[in-house]
Amino acid sequence: MSSRATAVAALVLAAALTAACGTQGGGSAMPTPPGSSDSPVAPSGRTASPTPPPTLPPPKVGPSTPSDYRAGDIIAGRVVKGGSGPCYAVVNDDNQRFALHNDSGLVLEEGTYITATVAPLRAKIDCGEGTPYALVSFKRQ
Repeated sequence: MSSRATAVAALVLAAALTAACGTQGGGSAMPTPPGSSDSPVAPSGRTASPTPPPTLPPPKVGPSTPSDYRAGDIIAGRVVKGGSGPCYAVVNDDNQRFALHNDSGLVLEEGTYITATVAPLRAKIDCGEGTPYALVSFKRQ
């Protein structure tokens, strides 16, 4: 065999061996020491994961309305200032305070949980701290 044919055969053999060794990403066919960043095996002997760990989803956004929101002119909460009136105070689950007025002699006991129908006050009446409303009716829960 001629020296030219021998050189071609050696090149073909070298190319086949390089492909059989499975070089990754066009890197060199030189082996890398264990524990290096290019090594497919982690130092503990486990196979390294080629993908990054999953990320957590974004946090869920809470409700935009209060947890005890009632449509329209209805509020629900615990009576914190009761008695025979005419002023009452109710605090809902979100610590929003309502100053209610009713001059018909309703009796509300402190600590009672109620659902109340309210309306805007027609006169400027100061029933204390809280959002002022006229108490139209209520239901104990």
